[in-house]
Amino acid sequence: MPTCLVTGGAGFLGSHLCDELLQRGHRVICADNLETGSLTNIAHIRVPEFAFRQIDIITPFFVDEQVDFVYHLASPASPIDYLRLPLHTLKVGSHGTHHALGLAKRHRARFLLASTSEVYGDPKVHPQTEDYWGHVNPIGPRGVYDEAKRYAEALTMAYHNQQGVDTAIMRIFNSIPADEQVVYDDGRQLRREPVAALATRLAHRAVLAGYAPALSGGASAFAGGIIPAHEHELEGYAVPSMNADGHAVVGEPTALLAHPTDEKTYEVRTRYGRAIKVTGHHSLFVEGADGTPEPKMVEDLRPGDRVGVARRIEVPERDREWVSMLEVWQRLERDPWDLDVGWPGLGDELWAHRQELVPLLLARRGDSGEAARRSVWGTVVRWRRQDRAPLAALRRCGIVPIEQARVRLHTAGLAATLPARVPLTDDLLWVLGLWIAEGRWVESGKNAALVWSCDDATLDRAEAIIRRDLGVHVVRGAKRPDAADHLAVNSCLLLALADHLGFAERGKRIPGWMLGLPLPRLKWVLEGYREGDGTHSGAMFDAQRKHAFSTIDTELKDDLIVAFARFGLVPSVGSYTTTAPSGERRPFWMLSLCNVAPWSPLAWDDGVEQRLNARVTEDVVWAAVKEVVEVPGTPLVYDFSVPEHESFLAGCCVYSHNTFGARMRPFDGRAIPTFMRQALQDLPLTVFGDGSQTRSFCYVDDLIAGMIALAESGKHEPCNIGNPDEFTLLQLAEAVVDVTGSASEIVFEPLPTDDPQQRRPDISRAQEWLGWAPQVSLRDGLQRTLDGAGREGLIGRAR
Repeated sequence: MPTCLVTGGAGFLGSHLCDELLQRGHRVICADNLETGSLTNIAHIRVPEFAFRQIDIITPFFVDEQVDFVYHLASPASPIDYLRLPLHTLKVGSHGTHHALGLAKRHRARFLLASTSEVYGDPKVHPQTEDYWGHVNPIGPRGVYDEAKRYAEALTMAYHNQQGVDTAIMRIFNSIPADEQVVYDDGRQLRREPVAALATRLAHRAVLAGYAPALSGGASAFAGGIIPAHEHELEGYAVPSMNADGHAVVGEPTALLAHPTDEKTYEVRTRYGRAIKVTGHHSLFVEGADGTPEPKMVEDLRPGDRVGVARRIEVPERDREWVSMLEVWQRLERDPWDLDVGWPGLGDELWAHRQELVPLLLARRGDSGEAARRSVWGTVVRWRRQDRAPLAALRRCGIVPIEQARVRLHTAGLAATLPARVPLTDDLLWVLGLWIAEGRWVESGKNAALVWSCDDATLDRAEAIIRRDLGVHVVRGAKRPDAADHLAVNSCLLLALADHLGFAERGKRIPGWMLGLPLPRLKWVLEGYREGDGTHSGAMFDAQRKHAFSTIDTELKDDLIVAFARFGLVPSVGSYTTTAPSGERRPFWMLSLCNVAPWSPLAWDDGVEQRLNARVTEDVVWAAVKEVVEVPGTPLVYDFSVPEHESFLAGCCVYSHNTFGARMRPFDGRAIPTFMRQALQDLPLTVFGDGSQTRSFCYVDDLIAGMIALAESGKHEPCNIGNPDEFTLLQLAEAVVDVTGSASEIVFEPLPTDDPQQRRPDISRAQEWLGWAPQVSLRDGLQRTLDGAGREGLIGRAR
């Protein structure tokens, strides 16, 4: 039975390594000083083949019994720890590695150093091969960790070359946090959602494309991952970004990265109602001496400092002039026999195809008797007389609906009709904007309607547009003292159309296709919202040339911020309460735009100016910090890789280690535990920079398998072990939110000093030497992390 010594064995990776070695029939000696490790991680191990020794390896230590393998994992690994223990970090990398190598020499044991991708620093070569020497700042805030690992590698090779010790060097790849909201364009429409949702979508595509191998060996913990597995999966994607001078640009992401963390988190609350949550070792963009963006550590931020928020964003514009109700029906996966299509003259075309229709209907009835044939002929005659037939019949005959065709539900009674090709006119966009502000979705049993509530004059205009563009019957509500004026359109088909367009009873949003409309079209949506919202007139509004848009929906509030940013406008966001007639206090958001010229949204597409009480650099507004408060963190992180650009619209990204899974400390400062913890508490997930930093994320079971394979390989040169796919920290955050089912938003903080923009391993050596490649997808790993640690374990307690 081989005996393995694992330094740092009570830590996250170390405890998983101990489990796997024991399962493989090895005896394990776990050495840890418990500075960052925890007995909780190994409390479940109750076998005679396992022994724990509390040892600080920076002092000489000995093991009397024979040792066959030394796995040297001991080191403060999270930013929280190595910034708190800089000298200890250096000593573990130097004295600790020296003592561990000496023990391996004495026992003639195979020695494996768990190094890190930090030896590459902020790499200028992408992806990184083992032959790359790196780009490291030795005196920066991360220098103690980076240089400790570089020295440990040098010492390991010296022991091999001079002392003949059988050594191996494993370089583990890292990443940043994942519970932020991101804005991106997927080639079809603009989206604003948690990065976890994007990660899940991309991971699903990767699985369908065959990129994610099936799980094997009962993998049970997720160390991280790159989404998607191949860069071309993000082909056609775009993200609003900022260049080094503060100009809004469209960035082209090449990858999405993900992984967990558990460090202290801070909320930076600024003017304009913008609050950003970031981990302590990361930074926000602040106003530099020449006005250009500079990163500053969040722990160094003070009230009065100015951090950057987006004033204007650039996105791919995409118009949408009409919607096909036939496509709506197909996307709903509804039976084509349940939708009638008609237009003048269709009856004659149907009659010409009667010899095809009769057998079709008989086959549908499953009866070819004389009575059935008479009934079927009667149906065809009725279709001819009514100039309409089910969609399935038209498809069978190859009849293509004309542009003037209308559709209705296939029923024996009366039913509302809609154009088969619904025109999205400027006026109809105005009506939809009005509904977003003051509309309701009503669906009960067979009753279905969209309802608008507003002043009588505005409803008159909406009614005229609906009758003209949709050709449907409108019901006006009777005026009562206890109810506002309203109009309603009763139609199941209309609700199906609304759902297809991104509206539903689940909550108000401005759909992504609307947010990405050309400005001359988007303005009509905002104008409809403005007129429906009802807070846009009076002496104060006239004097300040002010608008005030209100909503009770947080998601809608954020959509409005994106819509205003399309025009280069920055609203002040405030949270208030109002008293309902029942006496109940109800919260709502108010977005105020002051000193706007021209005042009317219908003129904004020709250029609009806003006088702000803040300094501005190109498309960045410097908002003063009001306070910085410590808040609970989250466990997972994501990041877009956006070459040549540093930021996303959503804000800044949090850095974290790429491996994650059960037993990660919720407050260790790394992305996945931090994101998980934040998501499980419905707290904002903090992402540093714009979330575009790319990282490699590898599930812990995959990582342990690679570690053991390298230890048993006889190879001596450094070997990258990580996921060759690249994910942004923002993608990680979105995946965490989705996996946890959290209501958390994603917020952005400035990048810290020396935070690498890209991390991606070349694993050609691992594949050639070890036959190793990661097996577990990001989403599966996150789910296993959640299942393995549990909610309480991931939420944890601050020390």
